[in-house]
Amino acid sequence: MSSRAPGRSVILRFVLPLVLLGVPGGSTWAETPEDLLRRSDLAAAAPLAFRAVLRVTADRKTVGLEVWRSGEDRTLVRFLSPKERGKYLVRLSGTLWFLSPGAKKPVKLAPSYKLKGSASLDDLLGIHYSRDYEVVSFAEEEAGPGSLKVFDLRAKGKAPYPRVRYFVRTPETRPVRAEYKLASGKLASVVEFAEWDPSHRLRFKRLIFRDALRNGAVTEVELAEMEERAVPAGLFDLEDGSERSRLFGSPAPAKSSPSPR
Repeated sequence: MSSRAPGRSVILRFVLPLVLLGVPGGSTWAETPEDLLRRSDLAAAAPLAFRAVLRVTADRKTVGLEVWRSGEDRTLVRFLSPKERGKYLVRLSGTLWFLSPGAKKPVKLAPSYKLKGSASLDDLLGIHYSRDYEVVSFAEEEAGPGSLKVFDLRAKGKAPYPRVRYFVRTPETRPVRAEYKLASGKLASVVEFAEWDPSHRLRFKRLIFRDALRNGAVTEVELAEMEERAVPAGLFDLEDGSERSRLFGSPAPAKSSPSPR
């Protein structure tokens, strides 16, 4: 058996692709804006099924919310205030419903419905930038020891906001700020990623929303708990609240005739 070192052609054949693709161990100089957007996308990095507790503060009042999510098409929000006991929001395949013990049928809400202050459900769960938006332009700004990558994004189809300007700090590859805009280009709101969970690169601890359409009204969101876990399918049933009642000890609403999904 020959002990001769591998030739240059062999090294290039196996090592060069690693460098060009930017895989671990290789340079990321050839990374495209789309690749960087994907690596900094909180929604893309979130677990498929989880339970989380959020504290949302606006107008000097704080509300607690418990979020249960299974995949991208099933989400339940439980209001934790004793006064709101038994009330939920359920989102199924993009449609948002409000459930209340005293209501005979679920009430359909607009997707932009604000849970508190300026924060909608999409704002809290994370907007899927790398899937639902295309990169229109990309630039770089010097910022301290690193740099900011600035993306101008346009919705590919139906999305929470028609246009977004997204700021990502490198080399951490974490978002710093997102500016949400109307189709006209007018600024609607801004979210600042103010604090991060030290144990997870793309898990926020605190967000600050500023509503440009309401004179800069501020809403703060704190992630108090987060666990990846299986979520019972019955939590999302619009007609039968028995699974929610068993899990949360809340009164189950009377069964109603099936509602459109």
